[in-house]
Amino acid sequence: MFCVTAGLIPAGALAGYRNEAVYLRTSRSVPPRWEAVRNAMPALFDLLEKETEPRVRGVLGHWLFGYVHPCPDDNGHLARFLMNAMLASGGYPWTVIRAKDRAAYLTALDRASIDMDIGPFTDFIAQRVPWSLERHDLKFPAPDATYNFDRAAVIFWGQDGNVRVCCMISREALDDHFEGDNRDKLEAFRANRQAIEQEARRKYLDGRTERDGSVLIRTGDL
Repeated sequence: MFCVTAGLIPAGALAGYRNEAVYLRTSRSVPPRWEAVRNAMPALFDLLEKETEPRVRGVLGHWLFGYVHPCPDDNGHLARFLMNAMLASGGYPWTVIRAKDRAAYLTALDRASIDMDIGPFTDFIAQRVPWSLERHDLKFPAPDATYNFDRAAVIFWGQDGNVRVCCMISREALDDHFEGDNRDKLEAFRANRQAIEQEARRKYLDGRTERDGSVLIRTGDL
């Protein structure tokens, strides 16, 4: 609606299918013949509606929504939400696509959209669902913390079973939310350690890790 109010797009663009092709900067795709794609959509949606297996609906629903790309923005978020809604209807857990898996995720989607090979994307989602089924937790047995000047962040460590997880909170987050201004950052961290660890745990369990698997708490997270 904001795009319409600002005059960036006509109101009719918010209803039905797009009238023009959408080009994604990171995709290697050759633009399809849009009329042929649009004409095929009703049949694809009919097939999706008749599919009884939640896992198949989840994978195909995600791909189909992203392929149609009907919205001005946030198509990826909506595709992942629809996928999870379909998976949840079959008793599967909410499945997170981690930031560090972004390249593999987009490559698999390209294979589905360009080469018409849904196999790699199916395999990718199949690998993520078991992680969500497993019991993960993040505990903080080590009290040590250090301030890293290069990263401008306090670094502390968590433990998920046998996996050691690097956690960080930025200087800006300490200043903005934990009275870190004009104060030693480690002192500010230690005074608010429990709340900071809870936020790191929440981000980790939500799958919102960095590409290297670490957890970084930014000021916008709080």
